[in-house]
Amino acid sequence: MKKEKIIGNILLVATLISPMISFSLASIIGEAEIFGVAGIIRYSWVMLLFIPIGLLSILFGFKLKNNKQKYKKYFIISFICLSLLVIFGSYRFIFNSVVTYDVNEISIVEEKINFEIPDQVKVSNTKLKLYNISYAKIIDNESKRAFEEKIRNNQLWQDVLNTGIKGLLPFDVQYETADFDYFLFFNVTSDEYNAFPPSGQNVCIFVAYDCDLQRLIILNDYKINVN
Repeated sequence: MKKEKIIGNILLVATLISPMISFSLASIIGEAEIFGVAGIIRYSWVMLLFIPIGLLSILFGFKLKNNKQKYKKYFIISFICLSLLVIFGSYRFIFNSVVTYDVNEISIVEEKINFEIPDQVKVSNTKLKLYNISYAKIIDNESKRAFEEKIRNNQLWQDVLNTGIKGLLPFDVQYETADFDYFLFFNVTSDEYNAFPPSGQNVCIFVAYDCDLQRLIILNDYKINVN
């Protein structure tokens, strides 16, 4: 009985923490500090791998029930945790039309701003109502060095973001790029770089680069209405 109780407690605790542990694992593998929520979604399927723990807990509950012992907590905790694992673990498939990981999205931006971004990148793209946002990490050190040298010597990139332009960006992008090192703002409508948009609707692209994290944030097809 003592051994059975120990096994039961281990299964119960493992089931209870499985959503938190699996979510944390997906965050680490998905490099949430680089790709944000899109990084977690990319590896959300990792949470599905923890489902057997909850199933074992349910089976153990049935065993206790057959032996006329207390069993309900095993069913309640298992069903709650399994539901969380299935729902969050399926995010990669649920949001596959909104969040993608296609490097070709970067190529489209390159053509518009007439500036090459390294090929050796890991990318996540999120399609929102007002704009598309991509997060990219340069994964090759040589490409990183070459890219940083290139933007340091290119007049299209600025090391300080104009206050007026910054105020036009979405609040989350303003916050995320507060400590970034280089910025490029391109108005597709007026074909101008780093200039405050003229009156009317403007379709713009914003790119920011963080040297320390080798991270790019790219705001594409961002529609700005200037009065």
